[in-house]
Amino acid sequence: MSKLGRVQGVGMTGRGGWAAPRLKDAGLPLDKLREGYVEIIMAMRKLHQKCKLVHGDLSEYNILYLEGHLYIIDVSQAVDLDHPHALDFLREDCVHVSDFFRKHGVGVMTIRELFDFIVDPTIDDDSVDTYLEEVQQKILARGEVSAEDEIADSVFIQSFIPKTLDTVKNAEADVQRIVSGEDTGDLYYKTITGLKQVLSTAEKREAPDAAAAEQNKLLENNSETESDETESSSSSGGSSDSEEESSSDKPTSLERKAARKENKKKVKEEKREARKHKVPKAVKKKKKKLAKAKKYR
Repeated sequence: MSKLGRVQGVGMTGRGGWAAPRLKDAGLPLDKLREGYVEIIMAMRKLHQKCKLVHGDLSEYNILYLEGHLYIIDVSQAVDLDHPHALDFLREDCVHVSDFFRKHGVGVMTIRELFDFIVDPTIDDDSVDTYLEEVQQKILARGEVSAEDEIADSVFIQSFIPKTLDTVKNAEADVQRIVSGEDTGDLYYKTITGLKQVLSTAEKREAPDAAAAEQNKLLENNSETESDETESSSSSGGSSDSEEESSSDKPTSLERKAARKENKKKVKEEKREARKHKVPKAVKKKKKKLAKAKKYR
């Protein structure tokens, strides 16, 4: 049974008639607080991903500590994900939880990192532990949250985040920014709309093309070396008139090399042109949805 479900059985009384202390009053040591931080952010993610809810008032005042674990209470006031202010409430929950644990010496994610962890649909149960380990290494490497990170979080907290691509004003322009390699740090909706997943899939598809291009380059270099050696040997050692006549009808090594280069150049240009006009699946779905809506108006 999950920590959320067991709250109903434990209630505010704890065990044996004694009230379970709030996290604020539990006085936990640092090692327990570190464990508690992971436990709470996992519960926040489960509440969002499994229950499709946002608590909306999560803090050390409505988290209980009992028998080595933390329990979230007052879940009845939570809002579903369709609520117009659901994402605003979630960011506030992230701020309150992060502030408490950071104040007590726990290394925490930035607000945006925590928000993305909670809403990211691509993190499954099998990969969540690995994801958290990588985040922990990142937190240890950077140490204290810098002033720059705090400013970035302040901007993130006050920014509007579209829930779906339907509410993005210039989705095509944003996609073009991503494709062209521009900075897209301000595209806060990438994770929650699934655009991040589409882009990562596209990058994986392009990786084999890059590997193939590198292999072609190596083959080209090898062929150039072989042709140079052939030309050198033919110039140093004489050849008979009959050999020259028999080979005159065949393409020379230089001609073959030029043909290969021309063909590779053409293929590269075609792929480059195709990538310029490639549209992510999420954007295609949006266009189909709009076209369908217009059809039945």
